[in-house]
Parts: sequence; structure tokens; C-alpha cells
Amino acid sequence: MKQISSQDIQSLELNILKAFKNFAQENNIIYYLCGGTLLGAIRHKGFIPWDDDIDICIPRNSYDKLIELVKEDRYIENTSYKFCLPLDDNYIYPYIKVVDTNTIVYEKDIKKEYCLGVWIDIFPLDEFPKTSPEIKKVVKKHSNYKFFNKIYVSGNLSTPLKKIIAFFAKIFYSIVCFNKDNKYWVTKILSLVKNYDSNYIGNLVWPNQYREIFDKSVYAETLEYQFGDEFFPIPAGYDEYLTNMYGNYMELPKPSERVFHDFEAYILDNDKN
Repeated sequence: MKQISSQDIQSLELNILKAFKNFAQENNIIYYLCGGTLLGAIRHKGFIPWDDDIDICIPRNSYDKLIELVKEDRYIENTSYKFCLPLDDNYIYPYIKVVDTNTIVYEKDIKKEYCLGVWIDIFPLDEFPKTSPEIKKVVKKHSNYKFFNKIYVSGNLSTPLKKIIAFFAKIFYSIVCFNKDNKYWVTKILSLVKNYDSNYIGNLVWPNQYREIFDKSVYAETLEYQFGDEFFPIPAGYDEYLTNMYGNYMELPKPSERVFHDFEAYILDNDKN
């Protein structure tokens, strides 16, 4: 295996995104750039220079359609790009990733047995409840489920302090959550998805607390915007989205805050099986 740099990771991820774009167009899948990827498109016309992941979101109807499309054949045609779905064996997330199976990534603080290839994240857009108390209740439940899942999958710890904390956390987990694995917690997160019949929409299965909840009007129309050397769909309400997520999003963060994610990525010697 050969370790690859953050810049190389960006290039690999952009190739996955381009392949997904073609797949989505062929299958009439609606999607948008979101998160730091949307911020990068608006502020940098590509990656935030110190970012090393790609996020997209898909309305629930298209998201469910995507799952059905890829259940039998997980690979984007003629590529090494594989869809990982919630509740797959050894997959710990409640949302879809597309991974490059010619690579491997070890995430810090997660057991190596759950490693994936270089990926892009695909989040569903779901309705949130109508009222603030109901929203707080859902977000709190998600935080609890995510917390216990994090304890269950913890490993490859990066500092002695984290090892000590994890030791006691796992003792606590074994008492409180006996015989509950990561699939249990993913299932609990997925159970939060319901038809709330509201005007609020966002990333319910992996929310950034309350910052990623918007009026549906944010996604009412679509624009095409440059990211790298191609154009991709973004929500026409991107200003409201980015302001809610990042505040004054055109202002660069302090140099000390410009950091890559904490993982190691490698190119594998073998081709896709």
C-alpha cells in the first residue's frame, strides 16, 4: 500500500463525484452539493483548500429510489466506486457513502475493522417536526444514539487520554447497553425518519445540531455551480443555507482552524474484485 496525501484524496473524491453525477443523470436522481462542499463551491469554486471530503444531499424520495437502484449491483458501472448502505455488515453509518474500493482509509478513533475506501457522503433530506420542542426531542435522541454507537465502534485511538476514556466508556457500555451492536444504534437513528408534515427539512440522520434545518423553500429551485472543473447542482437558497451553517461564510477562518480530517488513506495494490 502507498499512503496518499490530502490533495490526492481531494482528486480521488472529485472523480467519485463526477461518476455519481453521471449515474444520477442517467437515473433521474435529484441531488445537491451541501455542507463544506457547497461552501467550497461558492467561496473557492472547488474544495476548501484544507478540506478533504465531499458531501451531497438527496431528497428522501430520490434517496429511497437510489437505495433500490443499487441494492443488487453496488458499483457504478465500469468503476471501482461502491455504494455502502445503512445496515450493511461492518458499515457503521446511517447514511450512504460511495467508496473507492481501490483505496483504504483508517479513521482515527474508529476500529480498523470498519475501514472503508476514500468516499463521498450522501445524506438524505428529511422532514423535521413542526415545533421547536419536537425538534429538540428528535435531535436529542439522535445525539444519544450516535454517542452509544461511537462508543461501540471506538478503536484506533490517537492519544493516551482517549484510550483511558474509551476503557471506562466500554465498561459503562457493557453494563448499560448489553448485547447492542452498531446496527442497533443505526436502526434507532433511522427510526427517527417520519412523515412530520412540516415545512422544515434537513439532514435528520446526521444533523449538525440545529444549524442544518431549513425551510423547504431553500431547496425549491436548483442552480448549477462550479466545483473544480465541472458544474454541479446546488440549492438556489444557498445563501440562507450557508449563513445558517457557517455565519459569515465568505470570511476565511483563522489559520489555526484550517485543518484536514484526522485519518490515513492508502492506495491498494489490487484492483476491484
